[in-house]
Amino acid sequence: MIALLKILFIFAGIIILLSRKWNLGLVLIIAAVIVGLLFGYPLLEIGRDILATAIAPLTLRIALAVVLIMTLSELLRSSGSLKTLITSLQDLVPNGRIVIASLPALVGLLPMVGGAMFSAPMVDEVGEQMGIDQESKTFINYWFRHIWEYVSPVYPSVMLSAAMLGLSVQQLARATWPLTITAIIGGIFFGLKNIPGRVQKNKPTNPNERSLRTLAESIWPIILVIILSLVLPVNEDFRLLLGLVITISLVLIFKHIPMSTLWTILRQRIPWATIVVVFGALIFRQVLEGSGAVAAVSVELTNFNIPVAIIAFVVPFIAGLLTGLSFAAFSIGFPVVLPLVAPGGGVIASHWVVWLMAGGFLGVMFSPLHLCLSLTRVYYHAEWGPIYKRIIPSALGVVLTAVIILLLA
Repeated sequence: MIALLKILFIFAGIIILLSRKWNLGLVLIIAAVIVGLLFGYPLLEIGRDILATAIAPLTLRIALAVVLIMTLSELLRSSGSLKTLITSLQDLVPNGRIVIASLPALVGLLPMVGGAMFSAPMVDEVGEQMGIDQESKTFINYWFRHIWEYVSPVYPSVMLSAAMLGLSVQQLARATWPLTITAIIGGIFFGLKNIPGRVQKNKPTNPNERSLRTLAESIWPIILVIILSLVLPVNEDFRLLLGLVITISLVLIFKHIPMSTLWTILRQRIPWATIVVVFGALIFRQVLEGSGAVAAVSVELTNFNIPVAIIAFVVPFIAGLLTGLSFAAFSIGFPVVLPLVAPGGGVIASHWVVWLMAGGFLGVMFSPLHLCLSLTRVYYHAEWGPIYKRIIPSALGVVLTAVIILLLA
């Protein structure tokens, strides 16, 4: 019980500091030091763990990938590619329901700061043409923006969760793809079912050929980086990095973007606080393990005779719910429950991967602290109740899928 109380104390401190707008990465580094001290880990060993993790190839690889992903996102946004992509889609697709769901889903193919707010005005415009209410627009923009975050190899949260679980992003995606399928189905059924799918107004007379070309010209960097991250003939640890470098280079060349724009993006638009989170998360995990805190807490949780499946879902869920951050849900929750589902440091089974990911990410999706949800709600002046009436059944579908996979294992 003592070990569990110590961890709960640490978690409470993390939540308090985050509520005061502290950077999550810095908070996790501080938490790592306190965890080590509370569990009798020598200060010298804590320092060694922090240094070793900070310069570890895995940490540096993830941090570099995040920088490159954000750079590509900003290049596409500043060049107007995302806007023309969405315009061409509206020209091509006569069904309003498909268009309004595809807008945030397409923007969501690449993670970007404020991505939900980028698609919100477009969803608003289409929604006004279709006569749908503000809560429906909020749900559609929010839910479909995040359907890829269970599987996409270019999402920093996916890379971090894979690292936490000792997997490659490809292994993670092979396990969790049913969650994305279920999320799409849930979004369609509970967000689009009662929306009239009438044709958009002011469409060009014969848009197909021109719009298809415009769509291809806009979307190719997103498709290319995903394909390269899967098929490049190099070690899988470096496929995404190389794919991003190739894609960014081609975007600069073919879209005639000057190098000065690239330097401006690197200096002013990259959220470097996110990079600190990568270091903080991996340092926190290492000190938790090295100090014996994870093992001690796992033993105490087991002694409560609570089913492992409940603990493995609830701990990441609560971490996500209380912070609204995928990074926090995975970096705080996974190290605590991992010894319960992969005893002895063995390879985690795919059904447990699905279960942990569902718990952590759905906690984030339910959280009113999640910026995408809170900002979208404010933008549309929507009420909380009707939004959650759509989120809850859609999320339950994802949980049901995870339960089935867990029971069939």
